[in-house]
Amino acid sequence: MSREEFLEMHADCVTAMRSYFVQVEKTSAMLAECTAEPLTFKERFTLMSQGIVENDARLVRIPAKEIAHSDLMSIKIEASFRWTVIC
Repeated sequence: MSREEFLEMHADCVTAMRSYFVQVEKTSAMLAECTAEPLTFKERFTLMSQGIVENDARLVRIPAKEIAHSDLMSIKIEASFRWTVIC
């Protein structure tokens, strides 16, 4: 993997993470406004819809994170192997 490919993959991972965090913050803000009184149908629907959006963002983030981690591990293994061969 070239440096440019790594930087692109890292940027994609960071973008996915930030998108997920934005959705988590929206959900948290909505939950903070809940009271002991029942929510209206519209409020429940909006909260449920936001939960779906947050989950979708999480489902995008997880594979991006796994790809980044697996690529980093292969880079570390390759670097370690080169060091062993040189020594």
